[in-house]
Amino acid sequence: MRKLLIAILALAFANCSGQKDNAIEQAKATKEVLKENSPGYVATSAEGYYMKAIIDGKEWVATSMMPPEEPSRIIGEKNGESISLPYDRRDMVVGKKRNFETYAVDLLLNDDVAIWGGHKGEMVITKIDDKSAEGNFYFTASSDNTTKTIQVTDGFFRIIFK
Repeated sequence: MRKLLIAILALAFANCSGQKDNAIEQAKATKEVLKENSPGYVATSAEGYYMKAIIDGKEWVATSMMPPEEPSRIIGEKNGESISLPYDRRDMVVGKKRNFETYAVDLLLNDDVAIWGGHKGEMVITKIDDKSAEGNFYFTASSDNTTKTIQVTDGFFRIIFK
């Protein structure tokens, strides 16, 4: 009985000390599942789909984007990292602001945390016509796994309507 109790305590201790590692591995696995189950990315270009931002002081430019009608999100992706903004075609009006306190941003990075949420910041639609919409955004991303935050500034996107 004593050996069983020691084995249970050892297993519990191993699980507690490995929780952060497990969370990181689960976050990485989630990113892979999302990418695999999100076919239909389109290459970005100067005239077509486009997204860029400054993430914690480093320039980031998406190499592909998901047409927003499918996931109801504006998603830019580069090497497994992505920014995912809320999308509703009815909100594509010049000057329209979307506050991220209500409609959160998802930020997936190739770091120890992997999945970040942005609830502070906003997106503003700056241009729209019958073919495309453009906007600017900024936000502060956080995670339950750390006290660190990530600043995303000078964000810009362009989407093309089907």
